[in-house]
Amino acid sequence: MRRSKVSQLPQDLRDALNARLIGDGFANYDAIVEWLAEQGFVISRSSLHRHGSDLKEQIEESMADARRTRALARAAREAGDADDGELLELASGIMQDSLLRTSLQLKRAGTDDPIETAKTLSLLSRAFADVGRFDLARQKWQSEVRARAEAAATSAEKIARKGGLSAESVAALRREILGIAA
Repeated sequence: MRRSKVSQLPQDLRDALNARLIGDGFANYDAIVEWLAEQGFVISRSSLHRHGSDLKEQIEESMADARRTRALARAAREAGDADDGELLELASGIMQDSLLRTSLQLKRAGTDDPIETAKTLSLLSRAFADVGRFDLARQKWQSEVRARAEAAATSAEKIARKGGLSAESVAALRREILGIAA
């Protein structure tokens, strides 16, 4: 697979190009072609447009993910259906999806530079590992919260029985306490 001319630009110039594309609202391709020529790089308008379209799509996808995540979190909090653990699990899943999408884009882009590919794959691998550690820490935290709630429910149950609460009231109290940690 042949690499695009834009992907072969030096990273700092590619970053400046992306900033110009975004700043110009993905328009003014002729002016950007001229600017690149002034920098010593001849890139066709169609090649630049393909890069701009891909970049715009990536940005829109990321923004849509962020909007969906905020909407889900807001809806879950308002409905009272989600605790912090569920919201963290949702965030973890979104991060994993995003990293997977990035990996696939890297594969599609195809690079002739094995060192650059190795560096990028290393960064992605570390990011996956970080998300994995985050998810394990979240699971541990949820388990600890459940254990504390169980201990609190057992303690409250003993106190309520000693205080003369009915078995039905004690069971309702226990359900309420454990419902917090569910």
